[in-house]
Amino acid sequence: MTQEQTSSQKVDTGPLPPLPPLPEPPPPRRRAPQWNVIALGAVALVVTGLAIWWLTRPPDPMSDPRPVQVVQNFVAALEARDVSRMLSYIEPTDIKRQISPELRSYMEYITDLQFDDETYTLLDNNGSIAHVRLTGTVRYTVDYGTVYSGERPFDTVFELVLLEGAWYLRSLQLPATEQQ
Repeated sequence: MTQEQTSSQKVDTGPLPPLPPLPEPPPPRRRAPQWNVIALGAVALVVTGLAIWWLTRPPDPMSDPRPVQVVQNFVAALEARDVSRMLSYIEPTDIKRQISPELRSYMEYITDLQFDDETYTLLDNNGSIAHVRLTGTVRYTVDYGTVYSGERPFDTVFELVLLEGAWYLRSLQLPATEQQ
């Protein structure tokens, strides 16, 4: 080897200094106890189940105000002696068409009809058939050539039926009449 070759070699600096100590590892994370995760999952399932039940349960038919409203509207049409409006609340069957002329002729004799102190009570409703009780006092004037008028208590039960989302009067129990 020549001297030139040795001068290109690096000078030995000695041993490497020791490496700095490694940082201490962080303390191990405490794992959440397994029962907390299970309890949280169970609570989430219960809340989800209650929400689904609440949102998909069928409505309570007894909270439906429409049967009572139909009877109230029918009584208002009766007081106004508006036969066409009265017939609009009756179940659409052949009987409705058959009673229309008779009802129109009977209403011509009634000159005054007024319900006072009326109370409407929903007796039952199963979602397709409902019964509404109407109580109160009726004042009337009828002219058959001779005028009759009077006032009497009124207590009747209307049966309604739900057809295609609308309630209709199906039948009613007329109050008992006095023999004259």
